[in-house]
Amino acid sequence: MAPQPSRTAAFLAAVLLFYFLPCTPGLLHADQAVSAKKFIQHGGYALAPNGHISKAENSTTPFVPASTLKIVTSLAALDILGPDYHFATRISRDQHHNLYIQGGGDPFLLTENIISIIQRLQESGIEQINNLIVDESMYQLDFPADGCENTSNPYDAWNGSLAVNFNSIAIRVSPDRAVSSDDPKIPFLPMMQTIGATLPPGRYHLNVNAFKATGQLSNTLRYSGELFAALLAQKQIVIRGAIIAGQTPTTATPILTYQSDKTVQEMIKQCLKYSNNFVANQLFLACGIARLGTPATWDKARTTLRAYISENLGISESELVMFEGSGLSRRNRTTPRAMITVLQKFAPYQELLPIKKGFPLKSGRLTGVYCYAGYLPQQQNAPFVILLNQAQNNRDEILEILSARQKAETTLSAKNIL
Repeated sequence: MAPQPSRTAAFLAAVLLFYFLPCTPGLLHADQAVSAKKFIQHGGYALAPNGHISKAENSTTPFVPASTLKIVTSLAALDILGPDYHFATRISRDQHHNLYIQGGGDPFLLTENIISIIQRLQESGIEQINNLIVDESMYQLDFPADGCENTSNPYDAWNGSLAVNFNSIAIRVSPDRAVSSDDPKIPFLPMMQTIGATLPPGRYHLNVNAFKATGQLSNTLRYSGELFAALLAQKQIVIRGAIIAGQTPTTATPILTYQSDKTVQEMIKQCLKYSNNFVANQLFLACGIARLGTPATWDKARTTLRAYISENLGISESELVMFEGSGLSRRNRTTPRAMITVLQKFAPYQELLPIKKGFPLKSGRLTGVYCYAGYLPQQQNAPFVILLNQAQNNRDEILEILSARQKAETTLSAKNIL
C-alpha cells in the first residue's frame, strides 16, 4: 500500500494549488471550495472582497460563533451607546451619614478608579460615615450569563451594576496556609481569607461568585464593599457601621458622580484584545438599558440586540441570534453570511481588533468550536469569517488558503492593470 500523505503535506499542496490555478472565475470558485472543504467536517466560511461574498462554504448555515460574537456586541455598543459614552458611578449621603455607592455598570471600575473616587470624597471633607451601602439596583440579574458554568476561572465572572476589577480577585495562599492579596494595588480583604481557606497553597486569579456567599451580601457586593471600605480606611475615613446592600433613596444628597476614565470605544479595544467576557456582557446589558430603561435584565438586552440586528443590520433571527454578548453561550448562532454583514458595518472600527496571524481579527474558541472573524488586508481589507463546530481545529489552514488565494488574485489584478 502506498503511504498516505500527511495532513501538513495535503495542506501545502492545497495552498500551492491556490497560487497556480488558472484564473477562470467559475473554475476558481469550484476548485477553491473543494480544497478548503477538506478541512471542514461541520462548519463554514465566507470571504467578501469588494463588498460581496466571492468565496464561501455553508454561508447560510448557523454555527456557534464563540467569542467572534463580541464583534456584534461591540458594533451594537458603538451604535447604541456611542463611542464616546462614559459609564457613571454615583456617590450620595443621607442625613444619618450613610454613604451610598450606586453602581452604573462600569465594566472598568478598577482599584485605581476607586482610589480616585475616595480621593475626591476626602477632598470634599468627608471624615467618617455610618454604614457603607452598596447599591446594585440598576441591574436585576437572577442568574449569570447564559453559558456561564460558574467555574473559578475569571472568564466565568458574573455581571453586576456594581462590580470591581472585572469581578475577579487575585489571592495567594502560602505553604503555611496564610492568605494574602496577590495584587499590589489591592489591600488584604476579609473575603480573601474566606476564599483562601478553601484552597491549597498557590497563586490564584478567581471568579468571586464561584465560592459560597456568606452573610447577607452577594459575593459581588461583598467584594465591592470590602474594597471600598479598605481604601476608605487608607485615607483615614472611618466607617462606624457595616457594609449593607441597599438602594439609594431619593432624599440622599449627591456628593459626586464618577465618570469612567475609558470611553466605550476604548473599552471595546481592551475587550477584544483580551476577549473579556465580563466587559462584553456589561456592554450588552448597557445596550438594553439605553433602549428599554433600568433596571438591566438579560431579556431587555436580548430584545434590544434582536431589534438592532434586524433594523440596523438587516439580518433575520434565523441567521443571527444572541443569548448573551460574550460568546460563552452555545445557544448563540450566526451564519457566515450574517457575520460578513456585521464585519462590513464594523469596518470603520477595525483598528479596535487585535492583530493575530498578521491580520486584524477576533478569534473564538470553545470545546469543539474554533472560529475567526476579521479582515484580509491584501485587497481593501476584505472581511472574512471562519466558523468551525467540529472536533478538529482547522481554522488556521482555512485562513491560510483564503489569504493565499486573495493574495494571488490581487497580484494578478494589479498585473492586468499595468
